[in-house]
Amino acid sequence: MYITMPKVDVPQILVSSAAVFGIALVWNDINEKGFRTVYDLLRAPFIHKDAEERRRRRIEEEMRRKIEEEE
Repeated sequence: MYITMPKVDVPQILVSSAAVFGIALVWNDINEKGFRTVYDLLRAPFIHKDAEERRRRRIEEEMRRKIEEEE
């Protein structure tokens, strides 16, 4: 009895590998975008609680400076 080696189809292996790699890249991109979106949404209320207040004060200070410069 002879033991035969399985036929290796190199082009098929290359195409399959490229397809798996492409799917992995797309999947990684989707996960990264999802992570960044969730992070940004959670950062606003929990990390930067007073960010809006600081922004408002900064704008008011800039307006006061402009008014003082004009006078």
